Amino acid sequence: MDRDRTRHREQVEKLISCRTLHGSESLCKLLHYLADHSLERSGTSPKEYQIATEVFGRPKDFDPHLDSTVRVQAGRLRAKLAEYYASEGAEDQILIDIPRGTYALAFHDRPQGGARNLAASPQESFREASRGGQNPRNWLVAAIILSVILSVAFTIATDRFLTHRTVAAGVEPESADMPTALRVFWRGFLTNPQEPWVIFSNAAFVGRPTSGMRYYNSARDRQTHTLDHYTGVGEVLAVHALDNVFGELHQQLRVKRGSLFSLDDAKIMI
Repeated sequence: MDRDRTRHREQVEKLISCRTLHGSESLCKLLHYLADHSLERSGTSPKEYQIATEVFGRPKDFDPHLDSTVRVQAGRLRAKLAEYYASEGAEDQILIDIPRGTYALAFHDRPQGGARNLAASPQESFREASRGGQNPRNWLVAAIILSVILSVAFTIATDRFLTHRTVAAGVEPESADMPTALRVFWRGFLTNPQEPWVIFSNAAFVGRPTSGMRYYNSARDRQTHTLDHYTGVGEVLAVHALDNVFGELHQQLRVKRGSLFSLDDAKIMI
């Protein structure tokens, strides 16, 4: 038992120092916390409130119904673990994951031969299929046909679903001359009762337009008055293009620069 715990902890430390999690300090901190809890209190799962207050520094009045930080970060960590074991950890003998519906880490020994199967390249897979009596060309053709069928079915189902939502939301049908691609691509933005947000970036400058301006440098411009109402030409053109598109779709936009976009605005979107 102690030997397994040691091996599991070594695997956690290997994950924390891997390339996949490099630079993700919050995810490493979460992984360390969940590992400590699972190894010291086997069979129990930490509560969302515990993780929020002890890992992410949320206040004591934290309400998981209003703040989804823990769920979002756990989902990101779950994805990173899958990415790691599909790449640099393809040969690791201990697998770690976070089963959905819990925050308790699960440790598994990799099945015999599992690493080779995960790391196998498409060429190796074709060779294995040939040795097993299968024709890789026939397998490839069948896979392509199946992919096309699934793509067509998914497109039809999505279009019908979006059309149903559009009618249910009381959105007026688009004009007949509107390109089909535009109607299908943007329809999801038309079914929400809230007007879509367009958030654009705008850098802070110091200086004057008459004498020259440069980007704000926090190391030397802390006491200098900044100008934050200048926006790049690309952002202006992009907002203009979106305004034209949504004008044809008979939908209004809400436009705001990134520095003024607040958490309250984001909650309205949800």
